[in-house]
Amino acid sequence: MQLPGQNRPRVVQFESKLEQRVLFLLLANPAVANVWEQPQLISYRDQSGNRKTHFIDFLAELKNGRRLAIAVKPWKVVLEKNFLRELQQIRVAMRKDFADDIVLVTERDFTRAEALNAQRFVEFSKARNTEHQAHLKSVTRDVCFPVTVDEMCRLLGLGGAGFRSIVIAVFENVLTADRKHLIDLDTLLSKGGAK
Repeated sequence: MQLPGQNRPRVVQFESKLEQRVLFLLLANPAVANVWEQPQLISYRDQSGNRKTHFIDFLAELKNGRRLAIAVKPWKVVLEKNFLRELQQIRVAMRKDFADDIVLVTERDFTRAEALNAQRFVEFSKARNTEHQAHLKSVTRDVCFPVTVDEMCRLLGLGGAGFRSIVIAVFENVLTADRKHLIDLDTLLSKGGAK
């Protein structure tokens, strides 16, 4: 996988489907400059004073320079293990030169469709066709929005490549769509704010 701050693609490790979904959401987020998986082990003391360790799942460096440590946990585990209290202890022990803050992400923070849309964007961007994206921008100037993805595909005349171009355009704000629902042929599109 090609990470934003990396020169070459590399294998990215994740321990669960939830972590994979969060990774794609991070990679599709335009505010994120780079992502590292399991970048550091943090030693901390729990509420009882016992020494414990926690691997940070991801470190995200934002384009504004902030660095966020990201803990990914299923909501059920958060509740059962009182992970919010543990997270406070981890935050206290975390070095400020490692990250500015630590954030908890659970499956309650996004929809599966949102993560799949992000995954598609990441995958489609690997084979990005600049001519198709320019053609899409030119076509959108004359479209009376809203239109469905199917209608826009027909206007583009690019076959399956049209769908890929549309998904990329949605994530780059050339077009807008409700990304919390799966982008499919029936999805309504509006003009985005990108120039």
